[in-house]
Amino acid sequence: MLHITLNDTQSAELRQLARQAVGRVSERAHFVLLSHQGYSPPAIGGLMGYDTATVRTWLKAYQAHGGDGLDDAPRSGRPAKEKDLTAIVQAQASQSPPTFGYLQTCWTVALLVLHVWERLRVKVSPATLRRALHAARFGWKRPKLAPAHRPDPHAAEKEAELNEVLADPEAIVIAEDECDVHLLAIVRSMWQRVGQQLRFATPGQNAKRGVFGGLNLRTGEWFYHVTERKRSVEFLAFLTALLTAYPVGSLYVIVDNVSIHTSRAVQQWLVTHPRVHLVYLPTYSGHRLNPVEKVWWALKDHIAANRSFKSLMDLEQAIHRYFTSFTRQRALQLTNCEVTRAAQQEAVKK
Repeated sequence: MLHITLNDTQSAELRQLARQAVGRVSERAHFVLLSHQGYSPPAIGGLMGYDTATVRTWLKAYQAHGGDGLDDAPRSGRPAKEKDLTAIVQAQASQSPPTFGYLQTCWTVALLVLHVWERLRVKVSPATLRRALHAARFGWKRPKLAPAHRPDPHAAEKEAELNEVLADPEAIVIAEDECDVHLLAIVRSMWQRVGQQLRFATPGQNAKRGVFGGLNLRTGEWFYHVTERKRSVEFLAFLTALLTAYPVGSLYVIVDNVSIHTSRAVQQWLVTHPRVHLVYLPTYSGHRLNPVEKVWWALKDHIAANRSFKSLMDLEQAIHRYFTSFTRQRALQLTNCEVTRAAQQEAVKK
């Protein structure tokens, strides 16, 4: 008679397998446990609803391979009609339909099904092709409009100047930027009950406040001004405040190329304030080289996501509350990027 004797370790492993494994594997573990208790294969089959031959098969599998022998062997399943379908779909969908002479500008599943059949003689159903699109990391979503980016002919010179400033451990380096915060809520995805869609009241007439911000890339000190407008005069007021905060030494302020930073009034002011040097970034590089933009993202997500303000006073108070707890450590952690890291390395050397 086929009988299995288990030690304490094997019994514990099988009891755990019986509790956690999928149904059929759990039942096979019970076959072995019952055999250890003295039940014969026919008796086990009668208790568990299996024929004796099946019980013997799995008892022998356990004797030969232990707990691993109770698992199902890999099953091949039905072979794919086109093994390279994912690669084919990826190659075709990566190119626009007009490339192949179609009038349509966007791929649809129906058009791709027709395309791979007529051009490549690969016959697939829409459902199969849709699975291949997902496997090739394609998703159905809207594109976005983007302004045409003209290359900055002085990009190399500007980056070289920026790197030179960052490499000077004695330089006071401030990254500066400005943003608008509106009364109207910024709509963000959130958890909602199925079948219900939350509504946020609009302010009736939208209004906004400008925020000028500056981050000391070496120390993490954060400076900001809330203003009614964003003009050169407000920018110069912010620069004046920075001069007051740093009464000694050259002050290098990293800015983008918007008109309030390049106006004649600003250039004239710089002549009379030689301690301040504006370091202009290459055009369209602010998202990469100006870490202050990350501060604005965090500010708006924190105070304005799915929230409309009743008044400008409420809006200003929310901005001030956010920056009250904006520590140096938090600022440097949030703005971690290549520019901040370069400034920090030089600060450590100093």
